[in-house]
Amino acid sequence: MRLLWSQGAAISFRPAEFFGREEELSALRRVCLEGGAGIGASVLIYGPPNIGKSSILLKLKADLAALPEGSPLPRPFPFYFSFSKILSHPLALSQQFFQDYLWQLLAFLGEPPPAGFDPEAMCESLGIRGYVECRDFLAAHRRYTNAGDGLSALANAVSYPFTTGGKDFYPVFLFDDFQYTIKLQNIPEGAIFSILRPFIKSGHFPIIVSGSSPGHVSSSLKREGLYGSFQLIEVGGLSPEASLQAWGPMFERRGIHLSEPLRSRASARLGNVPIYQRMFAEEISFRNAQIPDMVGLENLYALSVTEGKLNRYWREFFENAFPVRTVRVRAIRFLKRVLCDRFPIDTFEGAIALIGGDPEEGGAILSVLEFKGLLKSDFESLQFVEDPVLVDFLFWAFERGMLGKSSSQVAAAIVQGKIARAGLEASWSEREKRAEVVKEMMRKWDCREVPALLFDFGTFRDRFGGKGLLEVVIGLEREEETVRLPKISSVSTGYRTRRGGTRFDFDLVAYGFRESHFSEENLVLWAVDLAVERSLSPAMLEHFENRCRLLSLEKGLRPGQLEKWILFEGSIDPAAVEYAARNGIRLTHRSQLRLFLNRFDMEETEPTPEPGK
Repeated sequence: MRLLWSQGAAISFRPAEFFGREEELSALRRVCLEGGAGIGASVLIYGPPNIGKSSILLKLKADLAALPEGSPLPRPFPFYFSFSKILSHPLALSQQFFQDYLWQLLAFLGEPPPAGFDPEAMCESLGIRGYVECRDFLAAHRRYTNAGDGLSALANAVSYPFTTGGKDFYPVFLFDDFQYTIKLQNIPEGAIFSILRPFIKSGHFPIIVSGSSPGHVSSSLKREGLYGSFQLIEVGGLSPEASLQAWGPMFERRGIHLSEPLRSRASARLGNVPIYQRMFAEEISFRNAQIPDMVGLENLYALSVTEGKLNRYWREFFENAFPVRTVRVRAIRFLKRVLCDRFPIDTFEGAIALIGGDPEEGGAILSVLEFKGLLKSDFESLQFVEDPVLVDFLFWAFERGMLGKSSSQVAAAIVQGKIARAGLEASWSEREKRAEVVKEMMRKWDCREVPALLFDFGTFRDRFGGKGLLEVVIGLEREEETVRLPKISSVSTGYRTRRGGTRFDFDLVAYGFRESHFSEENLVLWAVDLAVERSLSPAMLEHFENRCRLLSLEKGLRPGQLEKWILFEGSIDPAAVEYAARNGIRLTHRSQLRLFLNRFDMEETEPTPEPGK
């Protein structure tokens, strides 16, 4: 029996298991070492939750502390503090901050710290070494604490480290989880940056700030006029090489054997994220599992997502982020649509409408997602984190919680989907090239009012006396019969037709809202197929229609929520035209796209001539 627990990032961090991040560490070391010459710089490190931001700061602290004794004076003193320790009261935060600095400074100076966090005893030890200003700050801290003045106590504690240093050392500030500073009670948002502002502007102190919520942190920086003072470093997954190296110490310590090809696949499946690799190694060790091949790896991964350690990680994450179950359900359903179904949401308006219900509550959900690092707001646009493990978890949560499927069924679906797409070459055929042209067209096209004739090939020639499309372009804008199409902000790639793939093998999947009204009732999905055969037959349309019906059943779509469109080339069987009209399938010939391409200054990709023609 083994007991596993966590004592926080600073205690559980193992420098021997840190790999990669050479570029980021090199830049941060340069910033820290230049502080010895009085040249300070400020850096903001941001990225999704548990991507490795804290590990970078702790590795940097370890590297600075390990500088050789013969290094020129003054030496850098790396002070690491995580604001996630104290979430609520400013008096508690000021006390913790003051104590942590004294404790770490004594350890850095080679003075054994007292057995407990005793500020008086630590100040006496520093006073003996000549750092007497600590006593004045400690006396001020007591006065503010007795008066209940949290803001003054916080300003006093945060200001103290900037008064230390000299010919022997200079402080380097490593502030982690900075987004939690907006959670302080009865303190204005951005108060910490207000306190730090004169020290940042002075340009004498290396200050490195890390957080999962760049929106909240950067808004505080802009409010204080500090945004331009910071250099920005975004942290993502490890490089494939560093990710493979990270398996070695973890597997050796746990006695796990995994072949090199399977290590590479496991790294890719986990998005090359270090914390997922550690969790997966623990899962293998805990279950005493043997992984002989790719299928065994995918089975264990799916089990970990549906009822294992990766599952537990994200379950606790969302339970902590959204304590109210009904709100948590709406947040998970929203993220599932964006990250799994690839709804191309990129605006606040569209996101709140997709969440549904009370707009104020929808805005609160978006704010929590941004605070937790799953969402990044950039002016008026939104960006969501790309996390493969999170995507699979959301798929499980929706299928298990909303549709009532068992975990084994969901795990089987995850395994089937991953293995079906494994090893397939993403070669660009004529179909893929044409799909890219149509996607680009849909991005640039506002999709509001479009003449119905463009989507009805069967009646086009009859209506215009056998004339071609380009012959009637002049009178097109006066066409009275128009169709109001959903607003599409961008287009996501759907499932391509490949043997062994998923059953909904559409070439393009898009979505939008009718009448430009963002609501659940007006949500519309588009399923688009690109037929490159010489002739479009009724059998092809029937196959397409059957897939659309399955999609409607699987997604629970109401009548009118699924629009069907086939772009074809060559001739068409009259029976196919009749079948399309009967089942509401829109048909568009490839030559008709020239109008769209010309209107948006896009060059149409010409088909490659066949040999001998």
